[in-house]
Amino acid sequence: MIVPTYNRRRLLGYTLDSLARQNISPEIFEVIVVDDGSVDDTAEMICKYRDVLNLKYFFQQDSGYRPGSARNIGIMNSEGEICLFVDSGIILSSQCVREHIYKHRALGDKVAVLGYVYGFDQGDCQERQIEELILPEEPEQSIANFKKAGIGFDIREKYYKKYNDRLDQLHAPWVLFWTCNVSIRREELIRAGLFDAAYDGRWGCEDNDLGFRLWQNEVGIYLCREAESIHFPHGKDMTRKLDEGYANCEYMHKKFKTKATAVFLENYKQIVLNEGVDINELIF
Repeated sequence: MIVPTYNRRRLLGYTLDSLARQNISPEIFEVIVVDDGSVDDTAEMICKYRDVLNLKYFFQQDSGYRPGSARNIGIMNSEGEICLFVDSGIILSSQCVREHIYKHRALGDKVAVLGYVYGFDQGDCQERQIEELILPEEPEQSIANFKKAGIGFDIREKYYKKYNDRLDQLHAPWVLFWTCNVSIRREELIRAGLFDAAYDGRWGCEDNDLGFRLWQNEVGIYLCREAESIHFPHGKDMTRKLDEGYANCEYMHKKFKTKATAVFLENYKQIVLNEGVDINELIF
């Protein structure tokens, strides 16, 4: 379990609380928190989890936004066969870690597993409504609240339904590869070259890039609906993120120079804002 964080003490606490409530023994998995230079009391806060989780903590000096490099620190210091990435503020259901493990056992070695993430808001004005439905200490009840209200579903859901959850059969499954709740075998991450640190400094695309390289290496990308989680809302500047993400997407296309990455670049902002652009149709 690899969790990058930066000045999100409260949100990180929600994530660690949910890991402490998993329905498998904490001895089965390790939790690696990689701090990207926080100046709040993150380091002090996580001390209380050392007796309930198999916890490692790493700190890198603040040199700007570096989630890819932070995750690489986690990968290289991990001891398990499978690396599960979650972001600060991801609240895992009690069966989430177990379901990731089961999916890998069922499908074999060359697999990347996407967990289901409720609560994403990409500037569609539902953030306050979503937050009101979340009980951080009760993720299962929170998920039931989303279902009852009919909001807060994984924003990739329309693609999941369209393709009957068979992401492994898509032409560009890496477009849906987000590291907020995803697991891959450590050896495949190393073989793919880890996260590309050239994306550091700007938001976006470092996970798509890794997903693309895994896909090139014939690692199948699969959905596991049972590995449920919740993305706790937090304020974000979508204008800045879209600009930074587009710049990173330009780098990605220059790096790979494929028809798929060209289409991804051309439609990047619409894809991020979930405006109905399906790259898998456009490149067919």
